Amino acid sequence: MDMQLNELQQQIADACGKLLERRAGPARARALRAAEDFDRLLLAEMSEAGFLDLFGEPEAGALVAALVTQWSAQAAALAPIGARSIVAPSIIHGDLPEVIAVAEQGAMNAVRYGAEADMLIVLDGDDARLARRGEFRAEPVKSKFGYPMARITEAKGEALAPGAGAVARRWWRIAIAAEISGSARGAVDLTVRYMGDRVQFDRPLATYQALQHRIVECHVSTDAATWATREAAFRGAPAEQAATAAIIASETAQRVFYETHQLTGAMGFTTEYDLHLYTLRLQTLRLEMQGLRAHARDLVEARWPAAN
Repeated sequence: MDMQLNELQQQIADACGKLLERRAGPARARALRAAEDFDRLLLAEMSEAGFLDLFGEPEAGALVAALVTQWSAQAAALAPIGARSIVAPSIIHGDLPEVIAVAEQGAMNAVRYGAEADMLIVLDGDDARLARRGEFRAEPVKSKFGYPMARITEAKGEALAPGAGAVARRWWRIAIAAEISGSARGAVDLTVRYMGDRVQFDRPLATYQALQHRIVECHVSTDAATWATREAAFRGAPAEQAATAAIIASETAQRVFYETHQLTGAMGFTTEYDLHLYTLRLQTLRLEMQGLRAHARDLVEARWPAAN
């Protein structure tokens, strides 16, 4: 895997970055959350520009789909980019609606974008089924954790090909890890700026070595999650690597949440400051798919199948 973006990837990065700069950002996320809404307009523009359909493109593929998901999260985009651009095309061929949610059978009390979804992918072990709007019932759930959430009941729909659930589960981990790495990067960058601006005892916070060590640990953890996710996507999301990326990302989410709020002091615990737009999402993402323990269990099963 080349650690540098190739020419096509750089062109996509530039174009996607310009779109996200115009249409996303903390102010946009804040306004949408206040209205209890999500960014359907951004999804539509990304779809029209082709950014949501790169998974199956030979010259772009899953790696670039993961990059787009990461960049979107870093820009605080409030839309189900990963579900639409990574999870759904991994098991569904043909045209896809813009708004897609992913849920796990037996854990559908808090599904991101469940009430807004035109299509719901339900994973049940190694199997999966596809429910379109009208084939499932979604009850919005009030949440302060960064995303619109819903409780799903009576999800019917059609069964997908045998093994589709196992495939989607691997790519769902990639999507989660990409969103975590992007959100964590947004939180770390914001905190670095704060530490440079905030003065205590006539010195910026960023000049204190003990604080430098803590923010550097966040930076290193975020980089680890980023590169583990990109490599797993590049290699086609083998079960072991997908689980590993999700584990690293989950641990990063916990570290970055704790440290960035500590390093920004009282300001970091107020909703007037943008930090929570990233970190509360980290709390949601690190618990998705039943969280770290489930990722670790599946890693053990992938690495040592004879032990099961």
